[in-house]
Amino acid sequence: MEISSLKMRTDIHLARRLYHSLGVCIILALYMYLPRDAMIYLFCFCTVLCITLDIGRQKIRPLNAWLTSKFGVFLRKNEVHSLTGMSFMTLGILTISVVFPSEVVKLSLLMLAFADPIASIVGILYGKDKLIGNKSLQGSLAGLCVCAVLSGIYFYAHSMMVERLILASLICGIIGAVCELIPILDLDDNFTFPILSSCLLWIFFHFLNGI
Repeated sequence: MEISSLKMRTDIHLARRLYHSLGVCIILALYMYLPRDAMIYLFCFCTVLCITLDIGRQKIRPLNAWLTSKFGVFLRKNEVHSLTGMSFMTLGILTISVVFPSEVVKLSLLMLAFADPIASIVGILYGKDKLIGNKSLQGSLAGLCVCAVLSGIYFYAHSMMVERLILASLICGIIGAVCELIPILDLDDNFTFPILSSCLLWIFFHFLNGI
């Protein structure tokens, strides 16, 4: 695949969004059914593998050309000569898996799987009112709604905060929207979103004695 044909961040890039959601859902399923130590070792392996491949292809042009031709449908143009979103995402997931309790990690992964791509799609299609950079009011509201619904389903399924379900879901929706909206030092949001959302969810859970 030619570099000129690769997608930009401002493109819908549906294949990448679906790949993102499916990949995080698989990680979430593994996290739910494998022991925590086993998951941390697995995430360590995946993180090292992704970063090693990304660094290696920067040094070896034929490798970069081959990987771009095979996986270009999932790549953005700016990732051809830099780390990909996959490297940032595996590093972010590894970090929250080590630091935070499982309830926080699972809800953060749910948000990462669905809220982030849906907010991006809505923002690209209907984002008329810009807030920060390319992030729009419409995209942020979509992210808020998705995070609130996912949180409500998660809390109900796990019998958590049922007596204050609507309030808890709305607060988590706001947390997800804020984490998707705010840029941090120009870092990739596949890395910053799970970490920032996990931090805020952990504070929220402890504040309301959710864990």
